[in-house]
Amino acid sequence: MACTLVGKVVSAVVVLGVIAGMAAVIVLTVNENNDSNKSSNSNEAETSRPITTERESDLPYRVGVGIADMTGPCVEITFMGYAEVGQRGRGIHTRQFARSFIFAKGSSRVVLVTAEVQAVGIAVRREVVKNLQERYGDMYTLNNVILTGTHTHSTPGGHMVDFILDISILGFSRETFSAYVDGITRSIVRAHENMVPARLFFGQTTVTGAQMNRSPFSYDANPKEERARYEHVGNQTDITLTQVKIVREDGRLHGVMNWYAVHTTSMNMTNQLISSDNLGYAALRMEKELNPWRKPGKPEIVAGFFSSNLGDVSPNTQGARCEFSGKECDNQFLICEQMERCFAQGPGKDMMESTKIIGTTVFEGALDLLNTPDEELEELTGDISVRHQFMRMAEQTVPKYNTIEQTFDNENMVKGCYPALGYSFASGTIDGANTMNITQGTLEPMPILGFIASLIGAATEEDKNCHFPKPILLATGRANFPLPWHPHIVSASVVWLGGLAILGVPGEPTTMAGRRMRAAVGKLMESKGIEPKVVVSGLTNEYIHYVSTFEEYQVQRYEAASTLYGPHTLDVFINKFVELTDAIIEDTEVEEGPSPPDHRNRILSLITPVVLDSTPLNQRFGDCVIQPPARVRRGDVVSATFVGANPRNDLKQEESHAVVERLELAEFRWERMSLLRGTSQVTFEWRVPEDAILTRYRIVYHGAARAIRGSLTPFRGVSDEFELY
Repeated sequence: MACTLVGKVVSAVVVLGVIAGMAAVIVLTVNENNDSNKSSNSNEAETSRPITTERESDLPYRVGVGIADMTGPCVEITFMGYAEVGQRGRGIHTRQFARSFIFAKGSSRVVLVTAEVQAVGIAVRREVVKNLQERYGDMYTLNNVILTGTHTHSTPGGHMVDFILDISILGFSRETFSAYVDGITRSIVRAHENMVPARLFFGQTTVTGAQMNRSPFSYDANPKEERARYEHVGNQTDITLTQVKIVREDGRLHGVMNWYAVHTTSMNMTNQLISSDNLGYAALRMEKELNPWRKPGKPEIVAGFFSSNLGDVSPNTQGARCEFSGKECDNQFLICEQMERCFAQGPGKDMMESTKIIGTTVFEGALDLLNTPDEELEELTGDISVRHQFMRMAEQTVPKYNTIEQTFDNENMVKGCYPALGYSFASGTIDGANTMNITQGTLEPMPILGFIASLIGAATEEDKNCHFPKPILLATGRANFPLPWHPHIVSASVVWLGGLAILGVPGEPTTMAGRRMRAAVGKLMESKGIEPKVVVSGLTNEYIHYVSTFEEYQVQRYEAASTLYGPHTLDVFINKFVELTDAIIEDTEVEEGPSPPDHRNRILSLITPVVLDSTPLNQRFGDCVIQPPARVRRGDVVSATFVGANPRNDLKQEESHAVVERLELAEFRWERMSLLRGTSQVTFEWRVPEDAILTRYRIVYHGAARAIRGSLTPFRGVSDEFELY
């Protein structure tokens, strides 16, 4: 049995090692001196603002906003996103935050969370709901707690409890799972304790220059008549930013939610720093603008950025080039040399600058819309409602959606399939490609990969027919060892926010897939006499990879090969969203559907724990071994290196590993010096702002060292002072 297990795991690693389809040195948000917030290990939900008592009001809604640090282990755990086994954390670029919004009207209540993580899953959601029910009873359930991921590819994984999603991380990471559950729970509790009477205003704008379609050949396979409808609104990508502004009774801003379609892959697959990427940067910029007196992660006015139909949308707007030759490539028709990657680059000189540029572009568009006077926006005044349902995808049979006539063909019934990944899944995308030149658009099996895949689980004839023309690489729906590789039961939800329908897609819909969802639900709303206001919210409640259109599926580029449930996956979701929206409008209930199995007790992990921290001879934890220079110019990068301990010992949620005299963003780099002895060093980097006050500074390091028996001892290190001039 042990041999079988090792064989399967090794096979999985071999396969996943060439897959670039999922997207630490530690860069941290540093705090002012004497900041003493609770650590992430506490279940106590300390609020970052005074609790507001609910009271009677003439306003239609009660709304709560909350934010919490959910940063996971920043070293030694592989990031989830690019499926690069070697992309393990070495530090922090920006911390991860969960931002929660609670809406209530009468007895109806719904929670919307945007979490800075690649995706959430049913395991995390169940644990969050369990925590909430211990506090509030049955007020919060799986039906009204809606969790979404921003889809950053630069955060630790191992929390999904689906085998194929965790295997590149070397299995389940308890540290990651607990960090995410604790942070998301705290953010919801803070929102619950911050409910105030409020009004909601709906607006939309266009944001250009922040995205491009990375699979235009697939997009152009969609009907010409359909594509023509969108030539004035971005054509191959959605350039619309949708916003809900939350205004308190006294006219002050309470919070804001934004939806925009762009992959959070400005930080590429070489990055080893935890990063919330471009949408996270946009959120930090927005909150800094709205809360100039507050520290990052401690705003009174919370700004959430949600993903939308981002499936084929890249922020790397300079296009794809071969890694060494610099030739143009697309990993389908224009191919690089063997062992040379084809990948796209952003507009900046490096990935951090690209993150800033794309994030700033989205932020500025959102801020312009936010500054629109309320009387020029549309106020939402309708009901608050939600319909949520689990469905077994392979058992779904629905009428096919006619995208030209925007009707359902009851004479043409189509169905979902058991989950499976196609060969082009192994190709990756131009945001994160493989080195084996496995091309996109592969319609024929490849012998070598086929042999490896056969060791894991063979596709049945039913699978092959159902998924045609996809050549099946991994029949994940037939693989259940040591636990299921992909979910068979998935979540679909529609949140009704005063007349705005928010479609919760548990994956990455492509541009046209999202447009079809919006069109179908919008037409239903029109037929009921309701002005259509619909937004697609991707990465909601679960991760099922991609949702492509039927026409895109025939091309079998990466997004189509990663559409798990076959060519009619989109038809299943369109039918379900129309059904759930109709139930909301008609005030009828829907069945909960089959409960997904709980595999939290069947987890597998090859992640090694932190065993021991020690110091070099004649040195102590916190000793500053490389001092900053005595004088530093504005705009320079200043650093200090300390004798350190493993940051996994204390994640410092709601705190920071690094402190300077004034609040800025800094980088914290961790490097293991001796695996045998357990010694390490940490380097903090601070890019001095051009407007920094000319005075004296010092860098302070807070850590915790683990003894051989597991006990932790906190320590502190202080650099020499340096002067800005």
